[in-house]
Amino acid sequence: MAALLLGSAPLVLGQAAAVGTNGFTALIGQIRTDLKAGKTTEADLADDLKQFDVLLAAENGQPTELAANIVFMKAMLYAEILKNPDQAKALLQKVKTDYPKTKFAAQTDRALKMIDHQAELENRFAPGKPFADFPAVTDLDGKPLSVANYRGKVVMVDFWATWCGPCRAELPNVIATYAKYHDQGFEIIGVSLDQDKDKLQAFIKDNKMTWAQYFDGQGWQNKLATNYSIESIPATVLIDAQGKIIAHDLRGEALTAAVGTALKK
Repeated sequence: MAALLLGSAPLVLGQAAAVGTNGFTALIGQIRTDLKAGKTTEADLADDLKQFDVLLAAENGQPTELAANIVFMKAMLYAEILKNPDQAKALLQKVKTDYPKTKFAAQTDRALKMIDHQAELENRFAPGKPFADFPAVTDLDGKPLSVANYRGKVVMVDFWATWCGPCRAELPNVIATYAKYHDQGFEIIGVSLDQDKDKLQAFIKDNKMTWAQYFDGQGWQNKLATNYSIESIPATVLIDAQGKIIAHDLRGEALTAAVGTALKK
């Protein structure tokens, strides 16, 4: 799911919608419901997109915080769910030019940078590309850790942290997928952005997370997260038995299905 709409990132929906009216708040709630139901195309979200326009028209062309908020969040929907960066950038530019004195105008450069970064990740983790393996690192037990060591298996590299709410929300599905497919050749390599080793190890033990973990205590400056330009979590990369990327940032049933399909090949 989207980092700005649902995930752990510098800009979050709760902040962006803070100045919203009841109608706008209701729209954001509906979008969240639709996304959780798997509605991720422009056709699926057509009614939601129209509602943005209805709410904006009600502002009568005035450069209000709410008007800027509406356009800003519509841009985020195009950027992160509909995967249309050009439309997202056009809407963000509208925020800058039409609502220059609002707090959302002040956030547009940051949002534009994140859109460009997402495009970089889409290219880096494009399906079919070989996964660029880790630099020389070791796991929590001091053993050498690399994707190459798992060649012949389907592997998910999972960037996460114990303090990340969306990571913890997705964890039961990750654990269930691992339990279902591990014996058939599915492996996980965790990359923890935690800073407290004892807390991390206790969490791993409590949740029976038996797969390998990389930890260096550097938080967002984690060596592997920096190496792969990870700026929001959870972030995952699913890799096939030949070391090629299948997909990135799969969640829920989509992850389970993709692992099952990969193991059949």
